[in-house]
Amino acid sequence: MNIKKAISYLLTALVCSFSVAAMQPGYAADTKMGADRHVAKGVPCQACHGKDLQNPKFPDDATCTQCHNKEVLAEKTKDLPGANPHKAPHNGDCINCHLQHEPPEDYCAQCHKFGFKVK
Repeated sequence: MNIKKAISYLLTALVCSFSVAAMQPGYAADTKMGADRHVAKGVPCQACHGKDLQNPKFPDDATCTQCHNKEVLAEKTKDLPGANPHKAPHNGDCINCHLQHEPPEDYCAQCHKFGFKVK
C-alpha cells in the first residue's frame, strides 16, 4: 500500500470515528464502541461499509466473518455461565449484540437471564 493511500484510509477512519462519537449523545466519551476498537486497530470504515462511504452498505454476518471466525469465538465463550452465545441455535446475526456504532446489547436478555457482558 502506498503512503498516500494509507494516509487516506487513516483520515477516513478518523473522520468516521469522530462522526460516530458525535452521534452518540449521552454515551460516555471514554467508552469505546466496536467501531472505535476497529479504527484503533487500523481497520478502515470501508472494510465493513464498502468503498463508497457516500452510499455505505449495511454490514451483515458475512461482513463480520470475513475477519472474525465464528468457531474461534464459540471456543472463547464456551465456558460462559448459562449458555454459549456464539453457539446458540438461533444465533446468526453478529449485529444483534455487537452494534458497532451504538452501545452493545445483550440480545439474549430479551428471553433469557444469562447476564452476558457484550463488547
